[in-house]
Amino acid sequence: MRSVLTPDLLRPEYRTGARRPYAGHCYAASEAYYHLRGGRLAGFTPMTARHEGESHWWLRGPRGEIIDLTAEQFAVPVPYGVGRGCGFLTGTPSRRAQIIIERVRVRYPDLATRSSR
Repeated sequence: MRSVLTPDLLRPEYRTGARRPYAGHCYAASEAYYHLRGGRLAGFTPMTARHEGESHWWLRGPRGEIIDLTAEQFAVPVPYGVGRGCGFLTGTPSRRAQIIIERVRVRYPDLATRSSR
């Protein structure tokens, strides 16, 4: 999935200057993965915490595993233990998440995906 995370998907504040890989993609990438893999019905929980001065998003999987598609953006490992479970801002994929979902489906047509809707 990370191969489809391109600068055009970033909010303006993440497009300027030298940024770390995947900085600014955590919310949309987590949201897209959540919907592609079946969401709440499949046992996924969106998680968030403040880290290195910014909000960071990832998923807790059905067996309690951490799914953080953008962890490499940080110099210090994310303290997942302080994260809190929450929902995404919308019930359906956001515009950025929908673009990621469509790109993944085009690039990886054999990927076994399920929609949570």
